[in-house]
Amino acid sequence: MTRVCKTYDPKLKAKVALEAIEGKKELIEISTEYNISKTTVCEWRDKLLKEASEVFIPIYEKDKQVKQLKDNIEALHKVIGEVTIENSFLKKKLQW
Repeated sequence: MTRVCKTYDPKLKAKVALEAIEGKKELIEISTEYNISKTTVCEWRDKLLKEASEVFIPIYEKDKQVKQLKDNIEALHKVIGEVTIENSFLKKKLQW
C-alpha cells in the first residue's frame, strides 16, 4: 500500500501555525477546520516558533551564507573529480 503525502501551501501552513500560536481556538478546532491532523498543526506551530528569528536575518547575511555554501559545494565537486581521476588511474594500473 502506497502512502501519498499531501502537500500544503506555505501560506496555509503559516496561517494555521499562527492560529495555533494565538491560542484563540483549541488545536482540535483548528485541525478540524482545515482538515489537517492535530499532530501536523503542532509540528507547523513548533517549526514557526523555532525558525521565526530567521525572518529577521538581514539579506546580506543570507547572501553571504549562500555564497559560502556554494563555495563549499564547488570545493567538494573538485575533490570528487580528483578522487574519480585517481580511481580511474588506479583501476587502469591494476589491469596491467
